[in-house]
Amino acid sequence: MKAILKFTWALLFFCFTVPGFAQELPDTKNRKENKSKLRPIRIGAKLGFPNLIGGNVEYVTPLLNHKLAVFIDYSKLSSDFLNDLVEENAPEAGDTDEYDLSYFEGGLNYYFFKPGYGLYGGVSYGAINIGGTLQNVESNNDPNKTGTGTIDFTNNSFNVKLGAKLGGLFYFRPEVGYSFNALPNSVPVEVNFPDGTSESQIEKFDSESSPQNLLFKGFMINIGIGFAF
Repeated sequence: MKAILKFTWALLFFCFTVPGFAQELPDTKNRKENKSKLRPIRIGAKLGFPNLIGGNVEYVTPLLNHKLAVFIDYSKLSSDFLNDLVEENAPEAGDTDEYDLSYFEGGLNYYFFKPGYGLYGGVSYGAINIGGTLQNVESNNDPNKTGTGTIDFTNNSFNVKLGAKLGGLFYFRPEVGYSFNALPNSVPVEVNFPDGTSESQIEKFDSESSPQNLLFKGFMINIGIGFAF
């Protein structure tokens, strides 16, 4: 829980301070050269939500006067960091629980004013997969019986974004957006017990505290860094 609070506030700080810093980069002294030298391939990393942290690839196509780009985001995280996002459903659970999250997003960016540079709008399709194994899950019907829970949940969504690519060879990329199918604050768990019986339960994410509760309402925010070629 504390980890996600620090993560979110740090992200907000970067989103508001990085654009100003990027405008003072030495690369802006050669702005005229940058306009004539489009670097269409961008490879970098993104930090934010829902991707948390992962890789990003963008290619600026020749279409619409080099203003239309295609991109792919991908991230995969497991266990330690993700444990802080979950409200444990049994006193014994936690130390041996395992969580996995993977995120894939692909879409189009359109640069409004300059070819492959500056302010852009985007549309995309994203898929979040959450997996996990929970130990010592207590039965809802018999408090003396515990079993192993399995999570396998996918959330798909159409998204819209607004962002800016700032810099030349080395760039910053702040983004905000909205997911039309927000990540729910709970996921189904199938619990199997040693006696061969099973039970369906719900595992809740910790979505009570601000500001990360906004993220479960569909809001997207991230910042990227990388190199353009």
